[in-house]
Amino acid sequence: LNEQIIRLGSLVDEALELSLDALAKGDIAAASMVIENDNLIDSLRMAIEEHAVRLLTLQQPLGGRDLRYLTSSLSIAGDLERAGDGAAGIAQLILRMTPLRDGNLSQIKVDNDGAPDVSGEITEASVTRGMIDLGKEARRVLQGTMKAFANRDSRAARYLREEDDVVDVRYHLVRHDLMAMMAGARAIPALQNDSMILQRVTYLLWIAHKLERVSDHCTNICERIVFTEEGEKIVHEPDPA
Repeated sequence: LNEQIIRLGSLVDEALELSLDALAKGDIAAASMVIENDNLIDSLRMAIEEHAVRLLTLQQPLGGRDLRYLTSSLSIAGDLERAGDGAAGIAQLILRMTPLRDGNLSQIKVDNDGAPDVSGEITEASVTRGMIDLGKEARRVLQGTMKAFANRDSRAARYLREEDDVVDVRYHLVRHDLMAMMAGARAIPALQNDSMILQRVTYLLWIAHKLERVSDHCTNICERIVFTEEGEKIVHEPDPA
């Protein structure tokens, strides 16, 4: 069961890597592969659930760490599968965005208060780079979470749980830039120059949200690791709207 969960985490990480590569390069083949491989993630999640239920039925642990581990494995597998669904969702959005591009990423100048750098310019390209950084941060948290799971390291899990704040900050920066691109009087000339830009910005907002959710799922897993090893339930505080 342990090996199955670690394998599931590895498949999800690979899906995220491919989806980020597809986003950076506009790689339709990579995006299609992520969608196709999502069936493997779903099947493995089901196998983990069946395995955990079988162990609960046959071995009937009465309490302690074994029971906490088996019950937590169901939740952990669910969070990993949903993170994999996020990667597949990103890939689907990339495929939808592809026909909306003319080959060049649109550039829209904004005021300095919305600028990512001293040039005062936010572009689709700069936002996409920020989104890739967001995705890399989410992958780092996922990889650390799976390492903590494999090592039964509740201390590392507690630390990684707090790393969700770093991902949230990157997410809010990306979202701010995307909203700035279409804010106020800039929207009309932007649409006049590129009639598809509003659709692309909407898709990019959805992609950013899915990347941020990966970290949220990792937070849930870390809480389960702490519960399994220490028997302590950490109260999860919802993110502010």
